[in-house]
Amino acid sequence: MSYRTKLGIAAVVAAAAVSSACGGSSSSSGTLPPGYYITITNMSFAPLNLSAPAGSTVTVINRDTMVHSVTQQAAAGAFTVGAPSGTTPFDTGLFAGTRTFTLPAGLADGTVLHYYCSNHTSTMVTPNGTITIAAAAAPGPGIDPGGGGIGY
Repeated sequence: MSYRTKLGIAAVVAAAAVSSACGGSSSSSGTLPPGYYITITNMSFAPLNLSAPAGSTVTVINRDTMVHSVTQQAAAGAFTVGAPSGTTPFDTGLFAGTRTFTLPAGLADGTVLHYYCSNHTSTMVTPNGTITIAAAAAPGPGIDPGGGGIGY
């Protein structure tokens, strides 16, 4: 056997070992840490009103089998992109799995940011959600990013 063949075999064996060591056991290590989360399951946003400090990172977990977005809108039910003056609207873009976005910094406590799914607008079971800026809001518990939606 040539040196190249032996080297190739060694690389395959090493890759297999690493792959099995990092494999898919079902332990709590798959749980995301405490944070600010929105989940999309069965065409519904949860929670419908998230409280988070300005400048926080929000993680969105899409558990449906189709792509969704969390897109900031000008006003509840408007289904058009918009944001408070001087800020840029957040938008995850269409995605499956998990995405994050950052809330604008400097927003006053009590500011309410509305969002919707740009792919499904009013056809979502819960078509609008809100994020209320609250400096004292504590991160929620860790969350399992796994599936569970029926996806319609």
